[in-house]
Amino acid sequence: MAEKDQGADKTEKPTPKKLRDARKEGNVAKSKELTSTVLVLGWICAAWMLSGSIGGRMVLLFDQSLQAIGLPFGESLPRLGMLAFQTLLWILLPLLAMALLLGVLIEFLQAGPVASMKKLVPKMDKMNPVEGIKKMFSMDNLVELVKSVLKSAALIGIGYLVLTRMLPDLLRLPYSPPAAIGEAIWHAIRWIVIWTIAVFFFVSALDVWYQKFSYVKKLRMSRRDIKQEVKENEGDPYVKQRRRQLHQEWAQQNMLGAVRKSNVVVTNPTHIAVALQYEHGVDDLPVVVAKGEGAFAEEIKRVAEEAGVPILQNVPLARGLNEKTELDDYIGNEFFEAVAEVLHWAETVRNERDGR
Repeated sequence: MAEKDQGADKTEKPTPKKLRDARKEGNVAKSKELTSTVLVLGWICAAWMLSGSIGGRMVLLFDQSLQAIGLPFGESLPRLGMLAFQTLLWILLPLLAMALLLGVLIEFLQAGPVASMKKLVPKMDKMNPVEGIKKMFSMDNLVELVKSVLKSAALIGIGYLVLTRMLPDLLRLPYSPPAAIGEAIWHAIRWIVIWTIAVFFFVSALDVWYQKFSYVKKLRMSRRDIKQEVKENEGDPYVKQRRRQLHQEWAQQNMLGAVRKSNVVVTNPTHIAVALQYEHGVDDLPVVVAKGEGAFAEEIKRVAEEAGVPILQNVPLARGLNEKTELDDYIGNEFFEAVAEVLHWAETVRNERDGR
């Protein structure tokens, strides 16, 4: 019951990782009906193209058999046996090679390149008779039964319709030349084959759709599965948030340490605070060593007051530096004049405070 409840909430589509894992295990969506239908069509086409050569081989075999009637059995048997074996190979090898190539091509077009040995590993659950009985009455077996019944009914119906349509011509065959019999048989076989292939392709198209639907349905996931996968791939969200928080605190502590060594802090006056550092002969240009907004801006001002760093309220400069200058970067050209005046003011404040 627990397993049923667990599977009942699997309503979400499989994630790309779930599909990749299934593919690595050799579990892909493909239709055996399409493969078998294409193979049958390929055999028919190959037999039709090779009919002249196959017919010549068969005629040669029959001629040699008739000529060997008067010969001793021990003399004719090896020669006829070898000829029969060569004829069999000549007929079967092209058909088998074509079937192999077509089978590999159709499987590749359906599933792409898949290489996995997990399908060959024996599993104990396959030896469980209870599981075997469950699979006998599964939806997949029911669909296979429906396909078999549909194809059998289609074959019977096609044969009935073709023969019914040809019945007037068949009744006249006893009064027709012998060549007409072969032509009538060929005509019946041709139409039966054409309609059979058409029906089989229709069933294959339905089976392709069902196999994809069944494949996605079997790989459906619950919301718990998706959350667990996210945790495994990206880490626990709580841990990530805590790590991000610790990193932010560490960065803020470093910035507050840089504020104590800065030359001046420019504010706006309560929302933004930017700390600048410049040492003549060491720094090429003034550097933004700390900046923040809101509560962190207040913290920058508090640390600056404790360290005796001059604080200047300059709304345009504070906003500009906060928006256009990254942390630990030099100031831009548009701020040279304003920052130079601020640094000069800060130096004056320091000198007055120190009594110089």
